[in-house]
Amino acid sequence: FKIMLAFLLPLASKVISDAVAKIPDNEELGEQLIKICLVILKKAVALTKTDMDDKLLAVVEQAINNREEV
Repeated sequence: FKIMLAFLLPLASKVISDAVAKIPDNEELGEQLIKICLVILKKAVALTKTDMDDKLLAVVEQAINNREEV
């Protein structure tokens, strides 16, 4: 399993990097990407057992909300 993961993880990373590089610069698309990233962060934090991750997520969410209010 570790060998397969060691092979697939770099491959997945390259595929994602190439896909992100092809995303056009667009403000509306950028806002949607921020929302998607927050969903991914929330899922990742839910899988951890540390209180620090919860606090960090709260700070990130607050910073994004403050940016939208300005």
